[in-house]
Amino acid sequence: MQHSLPPEFSAEVIAEASEHADTPYRDFVDSREPYRSLFKANPWMRAPKAGDPLVWGEGKYYDTTVPTKHHYWKDFSLPTPTKDIAQLRRDFYEWGYCLIEEALSAAQNERIYRRVREQAQAERDMKIAYLSQAQQNLWSLVNKGDVFVQCMTHDTSAIQAGLLIEQLLDEMLGSGWQHLSYLANISFPGCFPQGMHQDQGLVGSYIFLEAPVLVNTVYVLQDVDEINGGTLMIPGSHRHYIDGKGTFGEVPPPVNLKAPAGTIMLMDGRVLHGGAVNRSDALRYIITNSVVRPFIRQQESFHLTICPQVLASASEKFLWRCGFQATGTRSMVEGYGYYGSGKSGDSNGALVNTRRAMDAGEYKRIGELITGESEQETPTLIELQQRYEPMRKLAHQVIDEIELQQDSAALHKK
Repeated sequence: MQHSLPPEFSAEVIAEASEHADTPYRDFVDSREPYRSLFKANPWMRAPKAGDPLVWGEGKYYDTTVPTKHHYWKDFSLPTPTKDIAQLRRDFYEWGYCLIEEALSAAQNERIYRRVREQAQAERDMKIAYLSQAQQNLWSLVNKGDVFVQCMTHDTSAIQAGLLIEQLLDEMLGSGWQHLSYLANISFPGCFPQGMHQDQGLVGSYIFLEAPVLVNTVYVLQDVDEINGGTLMIPGSHRHYIDGKGTFGEVPPPVNLKAPAGTIMLMDGRVLHGGAVNRSDALRYIITNSVVRPFIRQQESFHLTICPQVLASASEKFLWRCGFQATGTRSMVEGYGYYGSGKSGDSNGALVNTRRAMDAGEYKRIGELITGESEQETPTLIELQQRYEPMRKLAHQVIDEIELQQDSAALHKK
């Protein structure tokens, strides 16, 4: 028997009532800010369309140079590579980025650079590479070499500035940050420029003014400049965004990043930037490792991506940074994780236990249950609860006492 809907719930009535309605939330969510105001105030910043020729000498955003040669920026004291953590803090706060000098030793840089080149070439040869008009994206580095796992935990044997980077990220994002993605970007000679954007644009028009919710960690594996396409960026543009309360007025022109191999750049997710034109005759390699506040959905689904071999030897810190700690507000599996603190090593939210059971083909989910009837197979959740959720015992003591009181009251009434 077909259920008849009240007319107010029909698609036609809802559409008619919504056609000219005041919808402040939808207007805000669909506002396309901050890009609508950005391009209105700065039409020279619009990206060229596919197939259009690149135009030089007319002030297009991609037609620029490094700060020391730029007519607008040459007299500003923009960030330069340094090991001084106090200066790095000041640079990041004022300009939206800082450059860590020799963050990778020469040997560390060569190890990473060689592994990226080898993997990228192999993926192109196998015709499985992710290619665009401008570049190759080498995804899931987490599975493609031990050195990448070491970098994701900021192991100083792989990245000598690892402890300094973690300290700065903790200050910028809070200690609970996690990896959004970890990939290599390989720009082709003569590539099209990327449109100027905020990496924090993934939160849309929602306004975060006091601090970023994303910081990008950029590994400079080769010397970069205006020739081979050092990243385009507008220094201090996070400040324009803050002053505009989530919108943009006129902004200064971009510059190309100039930095030697082994430098690591930390960049505020609100800074306007984009991939530059590679005007050399060789591929240009960098790695980008964006990290975010943990309430943000990850770009790479590390829960599914990471191979069993990597998980088998994964440290608690690595699992934490890849989002394998659940809480009552995120990433639970059948409720497992509800008692989790989100902190490294907490068994109450250790999602790796569910993933390992799934990899072994042993995970049994809870289906539809009826009181007094039991399933033939014991759900995996029961084992997880018994082995890994000590907080559950405390919680159930409370409900057990309540039920005992209710039973006693019922008997007393009889």
